[in-house]
Amino acid sequence: MNIAFEISPLLLASGSFGDKSGVYRYYYGLIKSYGQFLKKNKINEKIILFSFNRGLMGYPLVRDISQLLDNDQYKILNKTPPESGKSNYLISLFQVFIKPFFRIINKIVPLKNLYDFIINDYYFKKYLKFVRAELKKNKVKIIYHSETSFYPLKGFKNVITIYDLTPIILPFFHREETKDLTQRKLNFATRHCQGIVCISEATKKDLLTHYPVNKNKKITICYPGLDPVFNKKNYNPKLFKDLQIVVQQQVTLLKKKRYLFYYGTFEPRKNLNNLVESFVELHKENKIPKDFKLVLMGGDGWGKIKKGTINYVKENFPNKVKNNIVVLDFLNDSYLIALIKNACAFVYPSFYEGFGLPVLESMSLGTPVICSQTSSLPEVGGNSVIYIDPHNFHDLKEKIKFLIKNPKKVNRYRKIGIRQSKKFNWSKSVSKLHLFLKEL
Repeated sequence: MNIAFEISPLLLASGSFGDKSGVYRYYYGLIKSYGQFLKKNKINEKIILFSFNRGLMGYPLVRDISQLLDNDQYKILNKTPPESGKSNYLISLFQVFIKPFFRIINKIVPLKNLYDFIINDYYFKKYLKFVRAELKKNKVKIIYHSETSFYPLKGFKNVITIYDLTPIILPFFHREETKDLTQRKLNFATRHCQGIVCISEATKKDLLTHYPVNKNKKITICYPGLDPVFNKKNYNPKLFKDLQIVVQQQVTLLKKKRYLFYYGTFEPRKNLNNLVESFVELHKENKIPKDFKLVLMGGDGWGKIKKGTINYVKENFPNKVKNNIVVLDFLNDSYLIALIKNACAFVYPSFYEGFGLPVLESMSLGTPVICSQTSSLPEVGGNSVIYIDPHNFHDLKEKIKFLIKNPKKVNRYRKIGIRQSKKFNWSKSVSKLHLFLKEL
């Protein structure tokens, strides 16, 4: 039962943390762990990697993909079909005789890029025939489609992961192109896929609530496991000292357990405005120590949240020496681990999450977590985190104040957080997934 994974999102990422979104980490972890499962259990099956995007197959392979290909379980279709003289001749005739005709039509009816669309469609369908033939040659039974690239090929069982339904449930938190992609993906999943993989019970519930799914369609839960990099053994205490130098350039200084930490994309759904404002109020009201900081790390999303946050900090801390909020771009995983490990707590007031990997990653390193009691987050945190109502500004303020004022009580959350994080591991998830795919 060979399986083919569509890897366009992985081919487009450079492999740095900034490109490793939650979806990247999940999908790569799934593919890598699935191969490890086959090897460990001596199962004679292959994993074929490919892309529906013909142009991407000519890209240099990123480090993560190259590392996979060092193992016998993997093979990549990294070639494109050779162009025959006949097809090139037909395209040449098309360009000479038909393209001028489209120019005339465009003057009457503004059909922009119609000519390019027809040419691209021709090459895409030709490439699909090539992909289908190659997958058949490699005895592939199942195609696992990606987050951004999916297409129903006949003769295979089709599977896809649904991460969350945020653009459907909370459309005002997303751009139009994100909503459009999600809508098309859900249509593809419900119409063309024989199997659907959800990353949490909450996502499965949302899918069944908001989308009609055929009773005969198989749905399973495949929780993400921890990226091996999030391990106490990978923590280097010296890096925190290096990090203080970077932060000092912003005229501030971090001390161990004297700051709150958030990392992730800056976007409206993450509820960062409430987090920053509540922290500023606590300082103005002298409810928390003067040297306590808030560190926010992540890339620009949409909605100008990061820019707005930086402007808000400047308004409230015009004296840079007294600035208590630090806004950082993404740092590599080693520095990220140092920041998580030395934080007083990780704060994640998001309105909605399909899973919430940062919560799991922080718990695994023994860092207390404050997060929202919404969507999938209670599934992840269990009884090992401090929950808030993300819509209640005062609740967030009180929980932050409680955590900072009661360091001894907080130690309880460190221990049970580590225990809770061990419930999620790739070995268990891919074993369950393998049985699911065999049933298909």
